[in-house]
Amino acid sequence: MANKLHELLAVEQDRKHKAVQVVGETIKVFTKQDVQFDGVTKRYVQIQEDTEQIPDETKEMVTSVRQKLDDTLEAFVAGIDAHLSKEETNASNVAKAELIIGNESLGTFSATSLLALEGHLAKIKELYQAIPVLDATKKWEFDNQKNVYKTEDEVKFRSVKRPQVIVKYEATKEHPAQTELLYLDFQVGKYVTSYTSGKITPAQKTTLLKRIDEILEAVKTSRAKANNVEVQNIKFGDKLFAFINKGIL
Repeated sequence: MANKLHELLAVEQDRKHKAVQVVGETIKVFTKQDVQFDGVTKRYVQIQEDTEQIPDETKEMVTSVRQKLDDTLEAFVAGIDAHLSKEETNASNVAKAELIIGNESLGTFSATSLLALEGHLAKIKELYQAIPVLDATKKWEFDNQKNVYKTEDEVKFRSVKRPQVIVKYEATKEHPAQTELLYLDFQVGKYVTSYTSGKITPAQKTTLLKRIDEILEAVKTSRAKANNVEVQNIKFGDKLFAFINKGIL
């Protein structure tokens, strides 16, 4: 972070622009490319020898929600910090209030900083609302070693139709045996499929959004307190236009 205001102003807009750009790209991935967060392994196991061997299918996870957010929030944090640093540098020491969430204080900020923070939080909420969640039709368990969710193996059998002669009536002295050619299903192998995912649960997403709303409410409360100061009545407008219009209008 810059030490002088002119240094900060030189980089602030670039950091804010980069943050907006990165967030937009991440929302697009969350909503339109969420297959990046899912992986699947499908193995084929022969039950009968001398039958067709089918190759395994594997789709690796590209990334996880956690990793994607870490990369995104690095740029977002830089943009927020630059914006608030400018506002605090420019702010007077009068219109300030403490930002308290629950029993935790996050610091004291000016009204203009709190207003700026509201705007950033709105964008943060948009980002978190776009987070993809786990498929509710599957039973997921969290793998602490790999930091991903996974399912138990799902087994589906593979069958092939084969001709088989069925004896309907055994032969007798008077009549020959009655047979029928049928095509029957025979299980020759099984597919063993397991899924992995870097998404989060719907409950986790709900909790994250509730926390953002809690911060937003606290920011609005603090901003109201920061604005509860005596107004300094400045009489400048008449002087401004008197200078501009002097001798002409």
